[in-house]
Amino acid sequence: MSMHNTETDFYGKQTDEKILYVVHPHPLATIFNLVKICSIAIIVSLALIVIGKQIESIGGLFITMGIVLFLLIIVIGIKIVLDWESREIAYITDRRLVRFEPTTLFATNSRTLTWDEVVKVKTYPSNFVFKQMAIGNIIVHARTSIRTAEDTPIDTVTADDIEIKDVYFYRDLGNYIDKILFTYKQKPLEINSIKPFVLKPKGERY
Repeated sequence: MSMHNTETDFYGKQTDEKILYVVHPHPLATIFNLVKICSIAIIVSLALIVIGKQIESIGGLFITMGIVLFLLIIVIGIKIVLDWESREIAYITDRRLVRFEPTTLFATNSRTLTWDEVVKVKTYPSNFVFKQMAIGNIIVHARTSIRTAEDTPIDTVTADDIEIKDVYFYRDLGNYIDKILFTYKQKPLEINSIKPFVLKPKGERY
């Protein structure tokens, strides 16, 4: 299924649907993933080189394999990470939350929750470093997940929920989604007056 998602349009966008914010993974998360790829490449190549130096008869072959695998892992790994990150995108609109998530190198799945289906929003940082940089995750809980799993911790992500990872200003965006929910359910006539979310520190957005 071909999906052409941009900053102003996405696959399946409804007529007159207003995009309030487009969520991309923070670039730092991409850098961390690239560092992981490079680390794996270094470990694998060094292991083969060390083995090669201990085996005189075919040591040269192991060393060559180490160098070749290093280059292959770097080139292919970087391409996969960048392609994966470019397809991971979420849209917050006046009607719903839509998330596109790559599942393979060639397939991207979409998940949608209308605001009527949403009952709770939770935010949390994935680690201490990201927390200090205001980068974290947002879980949008569906009514069905809360009703069918009352004894499940609220931070658990079920099949009906949507989780958006590595979000910049994740707490502010979580509060923004809460504002949309309140307006949609308590003051539906005012939903069209909600301004788009601006990616700036609080107090500098408007």
